[in-house]
Amino acid sequence: MAIGLIGISLWLIYLAAAWGVADLFAKQANYDLQQWEKGGRITQESWKSIHTMLGKARYLEPYNPDILESYGTAYYRLSRYGAVKKIVLQQALNYYLKAVQQKPVSAYTWANIAIIKFRLRQYDARLIEALENASVLGAWVPFVQHAIAEVGLAAWYRLPKKFRKKGRSVVFATVERGMRKQAHLMMTLIKRHKRKYVMCIYGRQNKLFADFCRVN
Repeated sequence: MAIGLIGISLWLIYLAAAWGVADLFAKQANYDLQQWEKGGRITQESWKSIHTMLGKARYLEPYNPDILESYGTAYYRLSRYGAVKKIVLQQALNYYLKAVQQKPVSAYTWANIAIIKFRLRQYDARLIEALENASVLGAWVPFVQHAIAEVGLAAWYRLPKKFRKKGRSVVFATVERGMRKQAHLMMTLIKRHKRKYVMCIYGRQNKLFADFCRVN
C-alpha cells in the first residue's frame, strides 16, 4: 500500500511539473503572438518559434483548451499573411473546435468559431450554433458583441434558411445589447454592412433605435 501511495505521489508530482512547464511554453508562445500582432508582420523565425512552443505545450497537456485556442489564434493570424489562406483558416477552425470540446462554456471560443466560419463562407448550422452560444455565454462581453454583430450583419442574407429566423434573432438581440454598451460601434457596423433598414424594422418598437433610424 505504501508503495502504491508513493507511486501515486510521484505521478502527481510529474503531472504538476508537466503542467507548469506546459504553461511556460504557452505563455512564451502567447507573448510572441502579441509581439507579432504589434509588429504587424510575420517572419519565418517567429512562426517557427510560436509553433514549436505550442507544440511542446500541447505535448505535455494535449487537452488543455487554452493551448488549443492559442493554436487556433496563431493560425488565424497567420491567415492574414499566408498565400494558402483557406487552408490556414481551416486549421484555425479545427483547433477552435477542439478547444470548445474541452471548454464548451467559453464565449470567446464560440465567437472565434463564428468569425472563422464566416471567413470560410461556411454558412451552416454550426455557424448558427456558434453565434447562439457566444451570445448566451458572453451577452455583455464587448469582444463577443462585436464578433456576433460583425458576422451576423455581414451574413444576414446568407444565413442558412432552416435556421435563419433563429440566427437573425440572435444577431438583433446582440446589436440591441450593444446599443446599450457600445452604441457607436454598433451603428458603425450597421452602416458598414448596409443593414439600417432591417435593423430599424426589427427595432421599430425599441427606443434604442429610434434616434438612429430617424436621423441616419
